[in-house]
Amino acid sequence: MLADLGLTVTRTDPTPPAVRPGAACLFEMRTSKGYEANLRVEASTPGTVEEARRLYRGTGQATTMRRIGAVDGAGEEAEAFGKQSEPGFRYAEYMVHSRTGNLVVKVWLAVGGDSYVPTSTLAEKSLDILAAIRSAVPTA
Repeated sequence: MLADLGLTVTRTDPTPPAVRPGAACLFEMRTSKGYEANLRVEASTPGTVEEARRLYRGTGQATTMRRIGAVDGAGEEAEAFGKQSEPGFRYAEYMVHSRTGNLVVKVWLAVGGDSYVPTSTLAEKSLDILAAIRSAVPTA
């Protein structure tokens, strides 16, 4: 899914989400030009749908990224966020999270470079990953 971005994984961190049931992994990567790139995926399965709703709302309220908007067809609730910054290079970030039943999934993809990776490119990759995770994890 990310091969055409020319990213090489340098480290993985499978630390699960804090204080909630689920699984997660952070992939630290480098672009072909040596810039930083990261992918974090999380799938959380709170005990009830109401707990999942609270977790979903909390993620949207806690992020410092700008809200891009709702994402159709990615769950009962789904929205995307984006951010561009310049920590010595151009760094583009995209996050999408969704909730279906008691399953909450978050995908955060960030890629650095001489120029910003287009939001549409990050969105396409992130939504593909989100769909793969949602199809692999059962919901209550």
